[in-house]
Amino acid sequence: MSNTPFEHLHAIELPTPFGVGPVTVYLADAPGEPLTLVDTGPIHPPTWSALLAGLAALGYSPADLERIVLSHAHVDHVGLAADLADASGAEVLSHPWNVDRLSDVDADRDRTIAFYADLLHCAGVPGDMRAAVSWATKGMQDFARPIGVAATLDEGQTLRLAGRDWEVLHTPGHSAGLICLYEPQSRVLLSSDHLLADISSNPVVEPPPPGQAERLCSLAAYRDSLRRVAAMEIALALPSHGPVIIDVAGLVAQRLAFHEQRLAQVLDALRDGARTTWKVVQVLFPNRSPLDTFLAVSEVIGHLDVLEMEGKIGEEVREGVSRWSVG
Repeated sequence: MSNTPFEHLHAIELPTPFGVGPVTVYLADAPGEPLTLVDTGPIHPPTWSALLAGLAALGYSPADLERIVLSHAHVDHVGLAADLADASGAEVLSHPWNVDRLSDVDADRDRTIAFYADLLHCAGVPGDMRAAVSWATKGMQDFARPIGVAATLDEGQTLRLAGRDWEVLHTPGHSAGLICLYEPQSRVLLSSDHLLADISSNPVVEPPPPGQAERLCSLAAYRDSLRRVAAMEIALALPSHGPVIIDVAGLVAQRLAFHEQRLAQVLDALRDGARTTWKVVQVLFPNRSPLDTFLAVSEVIGHLDVLEMEGKIGEEVREGVSRWSVG
């Protein structure tokens, strides 16, 4: 029996070494269709062992895979793709914005480190903390290997999976190249990290998508993507972390309310005298590891983006550092 609403779609929970906890990947095995794995987990021996066991329990091995769909380019979702493709020759599919990130991990790492160095400098983050964040960012690349994308999945396309036709939804925010898959007859959404029941997905600031000069305003994009799925009256969302989601509209309302509260907190910090992004981070998130520091800076930047779009704050750059004022 399947542990999803569909006979030929199976959820496999895999451990990860990250604070987010286990990641859920999905195996689709409808007769006459390519045996497909949606996401893979990171390079991590316990993850690999759990994936082997999960596939074996369903009667398969990595060599049987014919297609791998990667919902976005974060390492807990893509890390094992190269190993699985090597074992099987499986075709890899993902959003066009993920192609370069996945195919040349070293170049993407260098580009990302340079982008974040400039971003953190502009945020007013001290040099020693910037170095620690850079070290933590480099370490994340140990959990993935380069993988070529054979075909892309973008907004408006349809993917045959588990005996059903799924609509591809491009839902940027948590990651610029994140896709969800929606099955309209059952109104089921494979939500990846876009919607999680127990965690508010962090809209991560990323380098500009291919062909674009400016970075995506991640929180603004995330809120738009949230409102989009809430309007679809989805019956059930199957996420990549944590339990299934029944009340999608209610969860989206919670997430949007959380960000409204955070916007107010950022605005209050600025009114109380914080002038740089880093000062706001220190007010809102006083104790952080290097990786948590990056996520905190990313979150604050997202909320500053929205406040600036709404005309509530203004920016002045002095010596490469943004200084914010209210009004």
